[in-house]
Amino acid sequence: MGPLFVLVAALCLLASCRPTHSDSIGEGYVAPQTLSLRRDLTTKNTTSVTLKHGDPVDIIDLRRRFVKVRTAAGDEGWVDAMQLLSRAQMNRMRQDAENARKLPSEGSAMVYETLNIHIEPSRQSPAFAKIKEGQYVSVLGHRLSPRVAPPASPPALIHERSEPESRKQRREKQRVKGPPSPAPPRAPENWEDLSTERIEGSESPADAKARRESEAAARKLEESKKPVALEDWTMVRTKDSQIGWVLTRNLSMAIPDEVAQYAGGARITSYFDLGEVKDEEKGVKHNWLWTTASEQIEYDFDAWRVFLWNRRRHRYETSYRQRRVEGYYPVRVDPADPNVFGRTFHLITKDDDGKVRVRGYVFDGSRVHLISTEDYRQNESSGSAPASAAKSDTGKQGGNAPRGGWFSEKWNALKRRFSRST
Repeated sequence: MGPLFVLVAALCLLASCRPTHSDSIGEGYVAPQTLSLRRDLTTKNTTSVTLKHGDPVDIIDLRRRFVKVRTAAGDEGWVDAMQLLSRAQMNRMRQDAENARKLPSEGSAMVYETLNIHIEPSRQSPAFAKIKEGQYVSVLGHRLSPRVAPPASPPALIHERSEPESRKQRREKQRVKGPPSPAPPRAPENWEDLSTERIEGSESPADAKARRESEAAARKLEESKKPVALEDWTMVRTKDSQIGWVLTRNLSMAIPDEVAQYAGGARITSYFDLGEVKDEEKGVKHNWLWTTASEQIEYDFDAWRVFLWNRRRHRYETSYRQRRVEGYYPVRVDPADPNVFGRTFHLITKDDDGKVRVRGYVFDGSRVHLISTEDYRQNESSGSAPASAAKSDTGKQGGNAPRGGWFSEKWNALKRRFSRST
């Protein structure tokens, strides 16, 4: 019993020495890629420890917009509260990243220069990772955001604690109260005019109030008419499955230059390989489908085009083109099917009647044919893409995200109907 008693006593002593963190008033997570703790707010260059994105911290003190935190290792220091995420924000970010991993790629893009990956499509949003110059990423989504975003509200990091009731409050609760007092009579509507001595030619308080309200409304209307500078942002997925938002102008879609030269100043928003073509002089070439945006738009593309390689003239030519459309991701290309002649693909566009429809097409090697038109259903969204579409596809000519063969079935049925009619 002697050694056992000593062991139990030692464990109890160790447990009593372990910090209980009873002084913690909140919790947070590091938002940027790296974050330095400052020992003191009044002195510059007092960095003590550098934290990484996602590291949890306990908040032990608050001073205006700065908070004092304690790391899991016991290090303490001050940071800007805007550089932290609350538990709800961190959980939402992880859930969004998990959903985005299921999105099909709309093509690969090369990074011009070292590029920050932001949590949200905003310059003011924390950057949690970097992409090196020359690396390739998969394009997943697009959003148009103001260049100067409104100031963000600080995250909810501090735990709400109910204050204990005082003795006076407890006595007030126990006291027997009588019926409530009646409400005081209301003042007349024109009490300001009645209580103000009118001077001839002067403005009454009511008229002055109406004038001020009118002027404020006019200023607000004038400010609303000022144009807001917008920027295009792209959701990307890196080779190591990091997902976030980057500035679109720093990306270059990795479609071959001999095709990209036909963009005519428009921005290529997605591209897909529609099959190989063997040219005896030029070697192996590819037919391509792309979507483009000629200006800043809230949707994903306003035109699409199919290019074919002409083996006789040894050049790319347009097989089909459609402009002035309101198109949305995802654009999907079905995998090659040996039982079907040609490649099938489908696009989501909004028609003039306001309805969003999915149109299926088949490219037979020289022409594009419309084979189906259906109303868009929410369960066909990019979030329901199969797991195969979530694989890393950041190769130079990658970007295909095949899905199912339901257009192939429609095309086979169409061919059978034509064969019976002939």
